[in-house]
Amino acid sequence: MISIIFNQGIIPKDVVERPINNDFVLVSPDKVLLTFIENSIYLGLLWVRPWTTLGSIGIGKIEAVGVDVDPTLQGKNVVVLPYSRKYGGIGTEIDGLLTEKAVVPDDAIVALPEKFDDKALLYPFISIASQIVELAKGEKVLIIGSGLLGLLTYQYLLDNSVDVSLYTDIPGKKIQGVKEVKNLEEGKWDIVVLSTMRGWARYIAERLIIEDGRIIVPAFMNTWPPTLPPKSVRIYPKKMDNILQKTEKISDKFFNENIAYSDDVLSSIPTSKNGIIVNVKKALSSYVNSSLIT
Repeated sequence: MISIIFNQGIIPKDVVERPINNDFVLVSPDKVLLTFIENSIYLGLLWVRPWTTLGSIGIGKIEAVGVDVDPTLQGKNVVVLPYSRKYGGIGTEIDGLLTEKAVVPDDAIVALPEKFDDKALLYPFISIASQIVELAKGEKVLIIGSGLLGLLTYQYLLDNSVDVSLYTDIPGKKIQGVKEVKNLEEGKWDIVVLSTMRGWARYIAERLIIEDGRIIVPAFMNTWPPTLPPKSVRIYPKKMDNILQKTEKISDKFFNENIAYSDDVLSSIPTSKNGIIVNVKKALSSYVNSSLIT
């Protein structure tokens, strides 16, 4: 079957279908959201084991389940989160979703209702933002990073009356409608959220917090980041009540400004917007009989 793998670059490859372990499910991916995770692999900010199938966040249908998984899930549409508590990062530490048939841990799937839209793909980021809201009540917060996670977290904190500012990790990038910090030396914060995979942010974060402040590190892998500054708290994407309802409330304006669509994986990494939704079946079928396949 055709998969998009990492092997000294991001390439299509004909690979053998994976067996279904006891606590895994077989998913037929429909749409995959390409984000800073795939961008970081492309740019060399994030190393993954060669021959790993990429694709960390997606929607698909369960075709089969392992012996330890609820059999009623078979045939259900699910959103796949980029992290499993048991096995680590999906599409980074274990094989991901950019393939014809994906095998993923059951603790990283969330069943979808009969009617859903593509905003469900933002579930992992909303789950992290919701956890940060609970930690940041009444505190002054700085977010470093202006990708999907940073912008969604900013909006959720703002909606909950938190004093929040944002510093972009991309020089020259203009962001509308946020309280933007231009110079990190101009103040200190109770909480600094590292919504970027760039190493310099972890290096300077400790200097940006007050004496009893905290550094929040949204994490999508067990092995990344390799080191953390003191006073750090890791937060992972996870299943949470009412998150699907929260994704539905994301404005169409925000979604359209930050998300685009594509039928070609290779030309979509790095992404032209903060996220690119790829039609997996169309994308992979275009590589059949291609000279790129080895």
